[in-house]
Amino acid sequence: MSEFSPDALDDVRFVSQSPARVRLLSLLVEGGPMNRCELRAGVDASRTTVSRNLDALVDRGWVEESDGDYRAAPGGELLAAGLESFLSTVETVDRLAPFFEWFPADGLDLPSEWLADADVYPSTPADPYAPIDRHVERLEVAAEFRGLLPATGLRPMRSLGRRLESFEHELVVSPSVAETIRNERKYLDAIDELRERGRIEFYVSDRAVPLYVGLFEGDVQLGVGDGDGVPRAMVETADERVRRWAEETYDAHRTGAEPLR
Repeated sequence: MSEFSPDALDDVRFVSQSPARVRLLSLLVEGGPMNRCELRAGVDASRTTVSRNLDALVDRGWVEESDGDYRAAPGGELLAAGLESFLSTVETVDRLAPFFEWFPADGLDLPSEWLADADVYPSTPADPYAPIDRHVERLEVAAEFRGLLPATGLRPMRSLGRRLESFEHELVVSPSVAETIRNERKYLDAIDELRERGRIEFYVSDRAVPLYVGLFEGDVQLGVGDGDGVPRAMVETADERVRRWAEETYDAHRTGAEPLR
C-alpha cells in the first residue's frame, strides 16, 4: 500500500469532517462562481456554519474569492473530483457489506470490485425475506436457468417457471439438499409438478456448495446464508466478469455431479 504524507492525511480529515465543506466544494465546482447567499441556499446549514467553512476552504487555497463571489480553485476542483470518487466507493462498500459479511472466505476468488454496480438484497429486521422474494420473482419468469444450491425451500422450488408455459432448468444441489429432497415427500411432489410443466434436471454435487449461484439469460444472482442455510443477502449483476466467475464455479460443481435419484 502507498505511503501518504501527514499533510495529505490531514487534508482528508479536514475536508471529510464537515459535510458542509464537501457540499460547498461540490456547489462551486458545479455552478460557481457564487456568492455567500447563493451558497447558503444550497447547503443545509446555518449562516455561521457556511461562512466559517467557506473561509476555511479559502485559507486552504481550495476556493478563491473575488468581489464577494467564490469559485473553486484548480486544487479544489481536483479535490472535489477525488472526493466524489472516494465517497462513491464508501457508499458501495456500505451497500455491499451485508453480502460480504457472509461471503465464504476460503476457496472463492471473487474480486470485490466486480460487484461495485450490483443490486443488493439484504435480509433485514424490516424485510427479512428480501433475498428470497427477489429470488422467487426471477425464477417465476426464467425460461432458462442454471442454479447451484447450498439450500432449498418449497417456495423457491415451486416458483420455477411458474408464469411460463415451458422452461428449461438445470440445478446442482449440495449433498445435504439432495438428502432433504429424497427424504421429504413434499419436495418429491414439487419436482413431479415441475416436470409436468417443463424440462428440469437435478444433479448432486460431490461436495458442499458454498453459496447460491443463479445463472439467468442476462445476469447472475449470488446468494449467501448463515451456517443453518438461512439466506442473509443476495446480489444481482450483469457484469461479464462476474458471469464468467459464476459459470466457472457452477461448472466446477456440475462436473462429476450425479443425477438426483
